[in-house]
Amino acid sequence: MILLSNKISTVISSYYGSFTTFLELEYENHIINNLIEEDTLKRTYWATYNQVILEFKFNVGDQRSVQELQYRLTNKENPNLVCMEVIKKYGFSTSELDRLYHKINNF
Repeated sequence: MILLSNKISTVISSYYGSFTTFLELEYENHIINNLIEEDTLKRTYWATYNQVILEFKFNVGDQRSVQELQYRLTNKENPNLVCMEVIKKYGFSTSELDRLYHKINNF
């Protein structure tokens, strides 16, 4: 498990850069723990939630939404509702956010 979590950490860091704040470190640990789960469906869900964050970070450029998602996803809220609320609040500004919203809505 440690080897797998190190690999996931390396891949995530290649997209995000280094995690430095408390919130970023909490999110990194949270996403890694969910991506190493044995439940394939749960891993798929969390990869999708992470994709929402990456879309806000790189294609929308909204750091506030990234931080809100990281905070709320590590705060034991319903991740489906969290992601859909943030996407809806932002207004489906990209086709990828629209696709992710509908994907999560079908979970």
